[in-house]
Amino acid sequence: MKTTLVLALKQSNTDHLTELFWRVSDPRSTQYGKFLSLDEVKEIVQPHPQDIKDVLVWLHHYNVDTCNFVQTRDFLKCRLTVGVAEQLLETKFGYFQHSVQKDHVIIRATQEYTVPKKIANKLDFIGGVHRLPNVDRKLKIKKQMPIPDDMSSFRYGVHPDTLRKRYNVTDKVATNANNSQATAQFLKQYYSPSDLKEFMNHFGKGFPHLTEISHEVGPNKGKTGLEANLDVQYIMSLGANVPTTFWSTGGLNKGQEPFLEWMMDLSNTSVIPPIFSVSYGDHERTLSVEFMKRINLEFQKTGLRGVSVLFASGDDGAGCHRFEDESYTFEPDFPSSSPFVTTVGGTMFTGTFTDVNEKGNDISGGGFSNVFSMPKYQMETVSGYLNSSVKLPDSKYYNSSNRAYPDVSAMSDDFWIIINRLMMNVAGTSAACPTVAGLIAMANDARLNAGKPVLGFLNPFIYQNPDIFFDVTLGQPSSACWLDDLEGYSMSEGWDPVTGSVLLIITDLLLLP
Repeated sequence: MKTTLVLALKQSNTDHLTELFWRVSDPRSTQYGKFLSLDEVKEIVQPHPQDIKDVLVWLHHYNVDTCNFVQTRDFLKCRLTVGVAEQLLETKFGYFQHSVQKDHVIIRATQEYTVPKKIANKLDFIGGVHRLPNVDRKLKIKKQMPIPDDMSSFRYGVHPDTLRKRYNVTDKVATNANNSQATAQFLKQYYSPSDLKEFMNHFGKGFPHLTEISHEVGPNKGKTGLEANLDVQYIMSLGANVPTTFWSTGGLNKGQEPFLEWMMDLSNTSVIPPIFSVSYGDHERTLSVEFMKRINLEFQKTGLRGVSVLFASGDDGAGCHRFEDESYTFEPDFPSSSPFVTTVGGTMFTGTFTDVNEKGNDISGGGFSNVFSMPKYQMETVSGYLNSSVKLPDSKYYNSSNRAYPDVSAMSDDFWIIINRLMMNVAGTSAACPTVAGLIAMANDARLNAGKPVLGFLNPFIYQNPDIFFDVTLGQPSSACWLDDLEGYSMSEGWDPVTGSVLLIITDLLLLP
């Protein structure tokens, strides 16, 4: 039996990488929007040749020769037998099966592993050894029904016309042939082309639109997934007429963690869409700091290429982790807590119909990282929240000096999708994320038509321009440790850890240089 290992080689010039990332991402910088190609990024980060040679010699000593570098040469993916992997890493491997989703079987080490010190100093981590991917993030299903014969008077719930009106893009469709957008999918999440056509037939009559995905990367054969259908149906409705890529990264299949595979794919593809919507994450405490720090560098590589990466903030509010002694704390998620991505929280309407006010969704994931310090771009804004009169949770539950999220929010409740020719009503920040991504794709389109670069990493702009965002102040505190009657964070004027800033006036994004 074979397994896959991924060696994350230490990169060169990481301080320079970070410096350039901030320069091209800050609208106040003279280098704003001057993005680099993948080859140019490679010249910055590729490991020292001697480090690469030493790692290859070590692998060759165990006859591990079926390996491939990504273009930036900082990841090396090797296919080898389990027996050889056990010798290489001085450990034992076994099968792990998910307790509920029985088709999720993965090979992982059952013990600690070791490598020679000389080699360890050249690696950030080895993927495919210990980490068990999170497969439990699911949309909330609220209702299911046959498709009505007459949709003209269909008022209940959220659909594309609702959102296009709400976010001021009713009369806007993309026209630039060089524009594109993408959703990234993992863990056997596949979309249905026929459901997409059906969805646009019923909900896309009010605006020009595409009815097919323009480009597929990876597999899309299997059971239709709620998450995948939601993502493509709504990113293509808000980013109307924008060519869309469905980027699928396999399943577990006894092999590599799919999120890491996707990050490697981005470093191995010269031309990628300028915006990704991603609904995937795990608790920070389940991940090694080395892994998360390296993934942050991967996000910087991507941002330096002018790509906006958006992550849904999760559906557990502030989250809750209970320790063995029965004490508890809030539970931040990663990559939501990364300072180098844009994290999208959720709002909802205050009533049954869509002509009422908007409030924070108490399931909207948000809070403060336990690992990453607060980036400069949000210090002033978040300080305003922490020093306001709003009721704060006990400080023992979170670290208020660290990265705060979400950054923006959008509607996240009562979304109608079509799956298997049925209408289903779903909720979660996984609905908000493709909504925001489609809107940003529309802003990119207008900028490209005006001869300007795409937006790239969004957060410096978001926090520098609070006045162009709609401020949602209504809503209950975010959920947290409900068994102990512990609430999360409260809503407030301005930014808060439930909704961040709520995107509404998309055309103002064109004010950037």
